[in-house]
Amino acid sequence: MVIDLFADKNAVQKEDKMITNETKRVINEMKKTRMLFNEVTDPYEIESLIYRMKELELHYSFLIKEAKLGKVASIDYLGGVII
Repeated sequence: MVIDLFADKNAVQKEDKMITNETKRVINEMKKTRMLFNEVTDPYEIESLIYRMKELELHYSFLIKEAKLGKVASIDYLGGVII
């Protein structure tokens, strides 16, 4: 994401809020998936949850990268993960 010095400030804040909200949502999904993983016993369900955790981890990494590139000020501490 390239920052335009002449960009609409509201649009930039909207983008910051979107990234922040999506990051919080992904963190919550990761927590739910881990809790479910600890409870299931079916091998197919375990495998499915492993793939789901990996997907969420990759999406989280993408969001953090975007936040850092865009220098999002509102994300500095989320879900016990220091950025």
